[in-house]
Amino acid sequence: MGNLKALKTIQAQTKLKAKKREFRLLAELLASQFHVSHGTHLINLLGCGDEKTNVDAIAFWLAKQGGYLEEVKVLQIDPLNHLHNELSKKLMSAEFGG
Repeated sequence: MGNLKALKTIQAQTKLKAKKREFRLLAELLASQFHVSHGTHLINLLGCGDEKTNVDAIAFWLAKQGGYLEEVKVLQIDPLNHLHNELSKKLMSAEFGG
């Protein structure tokens, strides 16, 4: 019984690490597309304040979009285009004070 509980805990931790890795990879890709890979200016806009880089802030923002990501995975749709558009809207809104 204890082994089963340990196995479930390890599986849950592995799944969480994979999800964080996925958010990080998507964040790096989006940061590259928006040419904001370096710097910290997006932390207050997209993050919670604990992030150290723009990529970390984008990863945090992506984690908040997690429900959407799960939905499009089920539909076997690439979420990158939608996430790019949503991030673009967020950045434009901040730039123009909206």
